[in-house]
Amino acid sequence: MNQTKFSKALLIVLALFTANLHATIQVGLSTSSRYVGDREVAWRIKIAGEKLGWNVYLDENKGAQLQDRKLDWVICMLPNNHHFHVSCPNYLMVFHPFKYLDSERKFNTRSSKYDGYLLTINDRETLKVGLQKKNKEFNHVRFYPTIYHIPYKKLPLNNLVVMIPVWGNRLTDPKFTNLYQLLNQSGFAKFYGVKKNKNVDPENYMGSIPFDGVSVITALQQHGIVLVFHSEIHNQESIPSARIFEAAAASAVIISDENPFVKKYFGDSVFYIDTTQSGENIFNQIKEHIATIFNDPERAMNKAKQAHEIFEKKFTMEKQLLNLLEMHKKVIKGKVGLKKTMLVQ
Repeated sequence: MNQTKFSKALLIVLALFTANLHATIQVGLSTSSRYVGDREVAWRIKIAGEKLGWNVYLDENKGAQLQDRKLDWVICMLPNNHHFHVSCPNYLMVFHPFKYLDSERKFNTRSSKYDGYLLTINDRETLKVGLQKKNKEFNHVRFYPTIYHIPYKKLPLNNLVVMIPVWGNRLTDPKFTNLYQLLNQSGFAKFYGVKKNKNVDPENYMGSIPFDGVSVITALQQHGIVLVFHSEIHNQESIPSARIFEAAAASAVIISDENPFVKKYFGDSVFYIDTTQSGENIFNQIKEHIATIFNDPERAMNKAKQAHEIFEKKFTMEKQLLNLLEMHKKVIKGKVGLKKTMLVQ
């Protein structure tokens, strides 16, 4: 193709892209019922996308059901994807290093095949260098396991919500086992989780919360106070779990460990505890905060409102999806000779 024909072809591609920006965005989400946390975030993306007026198709069968759809892009939320969409960009969501990075903290072979990345993890420079060695562009956007916008609501302060862990050091470390026993006996804690913990009495176990993007907020608002614990890997990597965003979005009072991300962005809107101490000392810190909350509810609710304002200003899922759209525009512009099906439909 000579230079003139090439220039004309590029102009046609860009013109089609620009003309179609006003059409409804079509997004596919590839996940699995096996990964319940990621599945929950997928539902939140779907709800937020639809609030923006997009069409969002959630496939919990690892993306197999998305293959025949005309999509603008697919977000994969699986560490081992076997269903890359052949006619649109595929973006990988990476909340933590597990199963995505190799021993040098670069993308492993399968993870390096994507057109772009939605990153919670921080070591972007190492990832960039790794992809450059493979002659690939490092298209990325900051992306957290947050939730769609929810209006502020003044809540009753009834109980402390504790989520029973299913993985990580919170499940295996004896000091946390001791802590859950003490919380169970405290009279102020209520527990949720996919599996009942043997240290939790039946009257304190509230059951499992459906992974539908909605029910967790209902549960948190019912109780009004939320305990936010991060795994050891979250704290080492200075990355947040979904819990901090859920609690802030729900307008709940937050008691959190000293996760670096939470301290940096949520500041004094949160009551903090030092989880490097013994289980008994951690419990005593929580107990002191609960006493403060019940003795001075106005101060506690002001903190909750402040946390909600931070969430609303910086971390709604809608804001993240609009940032993703901007990355997508750059990805499309960087592809020459695209089929029309790869443009915004």
